[in-house]
Amino acid sequence: MNNSFLRVMSLLLVVFILNCGGTKKLTQEEYNQLSPQERVTYLEKYVKKNSNDLDAKKSLYKEYLALNMPEKAIPVMESVLQQDPYQPDLQFQYGELLISQGDTKGAYRAFRETLRAPGGSAYTDQVGRYLGGKFAIQQVTSSPADETFPVFSPDGNKIIYQTNENGNWDIIERNLASGETRFLVNTPAAEELPCLSPDGKKMAFTTNADDRRPIDDKFKVREIYLLDFDTNILKNLTESVADDWLPRFNHKGDLITFVSERSDLRSVPYTEKYSDIFRMESDGDFHLQLTDDETNDGGACFNITDDRIYFHSNKNGSYDIFVMKTDGTLPMTLLGYPESNEVNPFVSPDSQYLTFFGDQSGSFDIYRARIDGSEVERLTINPANNTNPIYSPDGNFIAYHSDQNGNYDIFILNLQVVSEPTTQELIMRLEQLIGP
Repeated sequence: MNNSFLRVMSLLLVVFILNCGGTKKLTQEEYNQLSPQERVTYLEKYVKKNSNDLDAKKSLYKEYLALNMPEKAIPVMESVLQQDPYQPDLQFQYGELLISQGDTKGAYRAFRETLRAPGGSAYTDQVGRYLGGKFAIQQVTSSPADETFPVFSPDGNKIIYQTNENGNWDIIERNLASGETRFLVNTPAAEELPCLSPDGKKMAFTTNADDRRPIDDKFKVREIYLLDFDTNILKNLTESVADDWLPRFNHKGDLITFVSERSDLRSVPYTEKYSDIFRMESDGDFHLQLTDDETNDGGACFNITDDRIYFHSNKNGSYDIFVMKTDGTLPMTLLGYPESNEVNPFVSPDSQYLTFFGDQSGSFDIYRARIDGSEVERLTINPANNTNPIYSPDGNFIAYHSDQNGNYDIFILNLQVVSEPTTQELIMRLEQLIGP
């Protein structure tokens, strides 16, 4: 008899065992010959008859995950941990699975048990990556007004941001060393979302000055303008009747991405319009639509070589982070979780990392991940809204805004100053996050 015949007979025997409800333990060779679905069927029946076989349950858990069935995997892992809770590797895997399913508090409980288990201290760094808070943070602004959407100057010595200290949004510049400030744009209209050209000689921003309807500012449409600092000349780059916002230069300075609702021609309320990502030359010519679907796409930015654009979209249900070519082709999901939102990516100057904000913990926090979406790390940890992070030109700092003190202020996270928490400190932090 040849090997093919023996393999077929072996598979027929396995199928016979499965169909007859048998619980014979297969050899590894027999098990390996099963399809993924047959393995699950076999293990389900075997575990039902042999509920104390932890190895079989672990195998079933892995097979469920391999078939993308986390809802089946979770109760199996819970059963394993009820029988043997002192396995830090399994507790940590369980925590990661719960994070991916949006069950943050459940994950925190699993991480706490990971660290409490014998040998659990070996997972301190991995758990700490989910909790954040290891980098030094400096508060830059502290006025009663809201200050938001910071960007760094090309030399990293200044930040430019929007402030409403005069009762409407204006754009201001702050020297980080001296604390001195000066207004760059200050009019009765709302000027927002500044972005500097790579050489620092021009600034793109939005304004609603052209919408003269007697309505609240938040309902007015915005246009993107370009301010030349040398000539003080303002130029409207978009000139559309739709809302256009979030301009961002590429690293060569010849292109700008932005977000617009101009393609949504439906007669629906302002708040229900779809947004798409567009690209134009830095003088406002040749607008090119890059995304075109009935979802909200935004937060676009270029990578350092200007051959990819990262953005967020809710096309998968919640907001996830995507990447595409600069002509809008080959879009693909890069990072996201089904029960949380990941928004406004920004690429580090060395193109090794992405920073973004997300609500995996309930409120919005700053995160970073590898450029391929792996090794997600939480950078801020407080119950406030910490949003819209952006890298400094040297990649050593991340500026963002937060309402942790009651109104929005600008903060800078120093990636060079690390204070690694101890195992006990992480356990205490987890206890605070889990709550009563």
